[in-house]
Amino acid sequence: METGERSAQQTRQVLLFFVFLGGALVSSETWRYSVAEETEIGSFIANVVKDMDSGVKDLAARGARVISDDFTSPLRLDPQTGNLLINERLDREALCDLTEPCILHFQVLFENPLQFFRAELWVRDINDHTPTFLDRHILLKIPESAAPGSLFPMERAQDFDVGKNGVQNYTISPNPHFHLKLQDSDHGRKYPELVLDQSLDREKEPELSFTLIALDGGSPPRSGTALIHVVVVDVNDNAPQFERPVYEVQVPENSPLDSLVITVTATDLDAGINGELSYSFTHASRDIRKTFEMHPISGEVYLKTLLDFELIQSYTINIQATDGGSLSGKSAILVQVVDVNDNPPEIDMTSLTSPIPENSAPETVVAVFRVQDKDSGDNAKTVCSIQDNLPFLLKPTFKNFYTLVTERPLDREISTEYNITITVTDLGTPRLKTEHNITVLVSDVNDNTPTFTQNSYTLFVRENSRPVMQIGSVRALDRDFGTNSQVSYSLLPPQDPHFPLASLVSIGSDNGHLFALRSLDYEVLRAFEFRVGAADAGSPALSSEALVRVVVVDDNDNSPFVLYPLQNGSAPCTELVPRAAEAGYLVTKVVAVDGDSGQNAWLSYQLLRATEPGLFSVWAHNGEVRTARLLSERDAAKHRLVVLVKDNGEPPMSASVTLHVLLVDGFSQPYLPLPEVAPDEAQADSLTVYLVIALASVSSLFLFSVLLFVAVWLCRRNRAASVGRCSVPESHFPGHLVDVSGTGTLTQSYQYEVCLTGGSGTNEFRFLKPVIPNLAPQGAETEIEESSTFLNGFGQRMVALQAKTSPLKNKNKKLPTLSQIFRRRRKPVTSRAQDQLDSREGYSPTFPDGLLTDSITVSAPSLSEVELGPVPLKGFAEVKMEAGGDRFPKQRQVLILFLLLGVALAVWEPRRYSVLEETESGSFVAQLATDLGLGVGELAARGARVVSEDNEQRLQLDLQTGELLLNEQLDREELCGPTEPCVIHFQVLLKKPLEVFRAELLVRDINDHSPEFPEREMTLKILENSPNGTVFPLKRAQDLDVGNNDVQNYSISPNSHFHVSTPKRGDGRKYPELVLDKELDHEEQIELRVIITALDGGSPPRSGTAQIRIVVVDVNDNAPEFSQKLYDVQIPENSPVGSLVVKVSARDLDTGTNGEISYSLFYSSQEISKTFELSNLSGEVRLIKKLDFEAISSYELDIEASDGGGLSGKCSVSVQVVDVNDNSPELTISSLTSPIPENSPETEVALFMVRDRDSGDNGRMICSIQDDLPFLLKPTAENFYTLITEGALDRESRAEYNITITVSDFGSPRLKTEHRITVLVSDVNDNAPTFTQTSYTLFIRENNSPALHMGSVSATDRDSGTNAQLTYSLLPPQDPHFLLTSLISVNADNGHLFALRSLDYEALRAFEFRVGAADAGSPALSSEALVRVVVVDDNDNSPFVLYPLQNGSAPCTELVPRAAKAGYLVTKVVAVDGDSGQNAWLSYQLLKATEPGLFSVWAHNGEVRTARLLTERDAAKHKLVVLVKDNGEPPMSATVTLHVLLVDGFSQPYLQLPEVAPDEAQADSLTVYLVIALASVSSLFMFSILLFVAVQLCRRNRATSVGRCSVPEGHFPGHLVDVSGTGTLSQSYQYEVCLTGDSGSNEFKFLKPIFPNLLAQDPERKTEGNPNFRNSLGI
Repeated sequence: METGERSAQQTRQVLLFFVFLGGALVSSETWRYSVAEETEIGSFIANVVKDMDSGVKDLAARGARVISDDFTSPLRLDPQTGNLLINERLDREALCDLTEPCILHFQVLFENPLQFFRAELWVRDINDHTPTFLDRHILLKIPESAAPGSLFPMERAQDFDVGKNGVQNYTISPNPHFHLKLQDSDHGRKYPELVLDQSLDREKEPELSFTLIALDGGSPPRSGTALIHVVVVDVNDNAPQFERPVYEVQVPENSPLDSLVITVTATDLDAGINGELSYSFTHASRDIRKTFEMHPISGEVYLKTLLDFELIQSYTINIQATDGGSLSGKSAILVQVVDVNDNPPEIDMTSLTSPIPENSAPETVVAVFRVQDKDSGDNAKTVCSIQDNLPFLLKPTFKNFYTLVTERPLDREISTEYNITITVTDLGTPRLKTEHNITVLVSDVNDNTPTFTQNSYTLFVRENSRPVMQIGSVRALDRDFGTNSQVSYSLLPPQDPHFPLASLVSIGSDNGHLFALRSLDYEVLRAFEFRVGAADAGSPALSSEALVRVVVVDDNDNSPFVLYPLQNGSAPCTELVPRAAEAGYLVTKVVAVDGDSGQNAWLSYQLLRATEPGLFSVWAHNGEVRTARLLSERDAAKHRLVVLVKDNGEPPMSASVTLHVLLVDGFSQPYLPLPEVAPDEAQADSLTVYLVIALASVSSLFLFSVLLFVAVWLCRRNRAASVGRCSVPESHFPGHLVDVSGTGTLTQSYQYEVCLTGGSGTNEFRFLKPVIPNLAPQGAETEIEESSTFLNGFGQRMVALQAKTSPLKNKNKKLPTLSQIFRRRRKPVTSRAQDQLDSREGYSPTFPDGLLTDSITVSAPSLSEVELGPVPLKGFAEVKMEAGGDRFPKQRQVLILFLLLGVALAVWEPRRYSVLEETESGSFVAQLATDLGLGVGELAARGARVVSEDNEQRLQLDLQTGELLLNEQLDREELCGPTEPCVIHFQVLLKKPLEVFRAELLVRDINDHSPEFPEREMTLKILENSPNGTVFPLKRAQDLDVGNNDVQNYSISPNSHFHVSTPKRGDGRKYPELVLDKELDHEEQIELRVIITALDGGSPPRSGTAQIRIVVVDVNDNAPEFSQKLYDVQIPENSPVGSLVVKVSARDLDTGTNGEISYSLFYSSQEISKTFELSNLSGEVRLIKKLDFEAISSYELDIEASDGGGLSGKCSVSVQVVDVNDNSPELTISSLTSPIPENSPETEVALFMVRDRDSGDNGRMICSIQDDLPFLLKPTAENFYTLITEGALDRESRAEYNITITVSDFGSPRLKTEHRITVLVSDVNDNAPTFTQTSYTLFIRENNSPALHMGSVSATDRDSGTNAQLTYSLLPPQDPHFLLTSLISVNADNGHLFALRSLDYEALRAFEFRVGAADAGSPALSSEALVRVVVVDDNDNSPFVLYPLQNGSAPCTELVPRAAKAGYLVTKVVAVDGDSGQNAWLSYQLLKATEPGLFSVWAHNGEVRTARLLTERDAAKHKLVVLVKDNGEPPMSATVTLHVLLVDGFSQPYLQLPEVAPDEAQADSLTVYLVIALASVSSLFMFSILLFVAVQLCRRNRATSVGRCSVPEGHFPGHLVDVSGTGTLSQSYQYEVCLTGDSGSNEFKFLKPIFPNLLAQDPERKTEGNPNFRNSLGI
């Protein structure tokens, strides 16, 4: 239904539109006016009143105004006079460009009633523009070969004026070469053309410039100029020329690669490509091309390979420079190679013997080598040497041959190998040297004992490990080599024959790996020791031993054992707890131990099960069972707790214990029935029983300790007597050392212990075995080796000694003195060194007393004679010759060298032989034995061999026949290249005795190589206009053969254009040249191919060929030609920018730059230049501006194609613009009314005009708006519409309307334009204010400052303007007595709430009130909201101490027994805080104490506890100041003072007991006796322990003072109670409850805590002592 009504409404609107349109067309009449452009603003055009036959008063009354079609305002209407005036300056060129006539369309609009009048304004042109050339500088390229009369079109000038005011004539400035000619185009425009009158010459005048002038036909006329720059294009008519015909240069032979040899320069008078030169070699040999490289552009000649003066002394290089037109010039470069010393000497090792046995005799030949230098003269003379610090000599034998011999016997233990550097230096400038390194190995003799890497090994094995598990390794090293260093390992028999070592450990004989044969138990065997032996495979075998200590590591294999409460199956232990106990009350403590050690014995406690889970808690680390909260009447009287005890092992093991807890009411003491007071008092007192038990325990412990001490002392004494010596600990002790290293210590230490033999009664001084032996006792095989000399602390030179000791045969024999050792075996030294040692003054080094009594005299050479050096661990002594003695042998060697050299040169004459190249290997050369005058057998006996100078074995000597044979085929070209004759130098070497003979072998050439051209195809570029007879040099062929076998003649294949000539150059070689017989034509034949053949002079001759590719270089003699003279193209006007319009194509028969065509627009107007773009390379014409069919419907383009030589061709392009519907309708708002009152029906909202720039159906339009709006659209006159309201509007429903006016045309495809306007609706006050929240909650901190902003309330009003202005106020409270106005105020404008005075959280925590909001409308509307204010607590109250009271009365005194353990609860400080939240969270801190470290305060509960054990030194009275601090910000605090009294004698506090009967106050005599006995036995036991410790310390001090072994500083094994935190606490919380007799009063007494005395079951078990632990005896 609604769709049908809407369609009918749209149909009605369209019909109305066409009715009004038809009426407007019938009644419309166009008014026409004219005006000259650039007329002043405000100038009169016409009077509208006269044209419309109406009065002036109607203009203002009807709202007349002028509307332009292009939406601009060039005109205005004076409503007072009716005159049509100019509103802005009119520029015809800006409005219409070149269109003539230039007409502006506009309308005169009357609004009341609506009426339109159409009019036209013709803008007349004036001459206000000067002709302008698009390019102020016109570049014109004309070849110098252009003929007179040639035409060159020019670009025309642009003039924005039209008609006669446009360009009418052109002229140029006077010049001798050109005049100007005018041409008329089809459009009536004139174009200039330049005519050549006189030929151009680029060499005389490369450029010309003159002025082109354009004149228009205005009055007066205007003119424009452009500068024409004519560039004369060059023609290649000049050949390149070098600066010099011959270049001479000298180059050192050591010049590096890529070094610049010379730079040659040629010039060419031509320009462009004809003047671009390229340089190259001509007729260059292969050697020249391999040696030199020429840069084709710069003419720089570089080195490609290194020069060698000894091979070639000079080079002649022919070069040429070729321009782009193939013309060339020639020159030559003469390169002289300058000789320098650039060849270092060379070493040729003839023979080398390695290894050498260390017992070889002196003068043993190690190596024979030869030296040579490729340089000549002094640069080839050499001197040979080796290092001075080696036991070798270098002897020259004959020319250039040397032998290396040993100077003395070698010692492999001193050095296993020698790195000998043979240095050969020539006598050139600068001197060059060559170093050759050889390594000489020394063979070995078995003289070193295997040595363990450690003297002792400690291995850790975890108990319960699997059998046959590797537990570690030992390793011994042997300095010998080969089988002498192969070490085998074995277990040595233990000292205790009863110790089953073989059943515990085994060792791998090859690698020293140790294995545990069975599982070990830490509780049974914690550690054991044994010794391991290592023996080598030498003959005889040598061995050593090392100590291995195996430590068993504990594993977690024992569960915890509960000591208290006992779990023995008897009646369960019941703990009593008063119901008034506080949270944290100590109920009991679970005590447990673990048989393991370390972290395996660390115990933790956990409550596993409980009758009421939340009532009790167990501390994890000490087992204390405490109440978790306050007890209540609802809690059951009986409770059963199961506590889990778990160790810290991996995996953990555990045990559980069950506790029974009974809650007791009524009294503070536990509930126990009072003992029956029988008349018979014979019952045993519990204190007496305890004293008897304690006395028996202490006595037993004392007796056991005495027996143990006696047994240990007897065992040690018997063991010492059995072995005749004292055992030495494995660790190192400081000993008396001999300072012989210059640094204050030896590298090894001697330690001895003096002891008494058992039962001998005599004190004998015994040497026991050293920890690391340095000196062997008498009877042992000992070698004393001299080490490197060094300086002692007094600046004297000393000799370091090294002892190599075999195992002791008799350990009880005395050690020899050092003087006896020095008189023993010495390693032999040279006689000269021995003389020096014997001739020096002796000195006696001083040694500490108690070690050696004899003095030692050692000869020390002076500092200048013996070289200093560090002393290695196992070094050797080497005495060198004096400095003066070292120089003499060197001088003697040099003199002998030159003497032998002179003799050899005098008598030497080389023998000469010859052979043809390519002779088969093994061919006979000469009978060498006969030539040398030796018998055939002598060659083999004397070790004859042939040595070549280049170290190549090309010849071999048959020792059986004495014939010299070829060892390989010889290639003369490979050996000598082009050098002739080709000679190979070699020597014949005889070793026994050493003798050398020189010889030469001449290798004769055969014709085995064909001529080869450097390139298989040669390219030659020749201009097509080259005259006949022109000569073109060619690259010559290369032939590796020499002499007659080289190239002798050249020929080419038959052709009609060329023949070849073969001239001979100065070097005797023939070079080919190509001679032109017939002119070439590029257009007929672009290239030719001929074959050139090179022939050598061999028999039979050999030949080689190459192909010559002749490229005919083009000359610019053809102008470009287009494929079409006229191109017709159509293009839609909506084509995008960059679209291809057309592609033109021109062709040029020339090639190269002459055939490279560039395209350009010719005779183009400014409009064409702005609209189209021509690619100068591809000829593509593209759009650079949008086309508009309505503005310009067609274009004519003139295009020119120019080649690189200056010739050009032309064509035209006709572009027809095809019209499309590409203009969307346009809409212009003439008037708009907004806002509109909401109570105004059918009001005119807007008046607007629409238009479409297209024509025909594309320009017809229809207008519409949305259907869901209360507005109507009515057409009025042609293209004008009014927008009115359909009914009254409501602003509360909708405050504004966004109206979209849609204008669509009838084109294909249809285009539309949308214009959006916003219509506002004015307001009426009909909405009350509304708060954002129904209620507000504000938080304010107490003690706030007055007038503090505490929050805001906010209300909104849907109305606008004054109707939405709100005012806030406080409403009266419901309670009339509540003084709200004294507490709160509100800002009437913004609703901000303020607290008028400071609030107190403790007095007022929260309050409520109501706030009202009213608007400013008429009548005013209002609303209200509830506000709740919550006061936030601030930390303004200090903590208050409840207990102990601090009221100024007598201080509260807390009693603490001196036997209290660490952590004993003294009292608890109780405090409260008036604040709330975290401000009331309290923490406690000990602020001040009489003894700071004695007491501690728990931070969270205020419990005061002892921090350590109490001692007799602690004062009896203590004053503690405890600080109580809250958690506020800032925190507040209070202090409380505690007085603590320490009580002696009894476990309970010192309080007067209630008075009882006088006869019962007497102490029991038995109790007194037991106490006295217990104290006596304890004192005796303590005295014995102290005496034992004092004796041990005295012995240690005495042993240290007399130089004996000190007692080990480790801990003594003892049977100690494990109280170090690995299973129990250091104190036990166990208390007894007793009743006083006949007192009738029941008081809870604290007795002293009971210490558990637990003895270990294993007497061998070691327990680490705790320095803070005291056992029951006080130790």
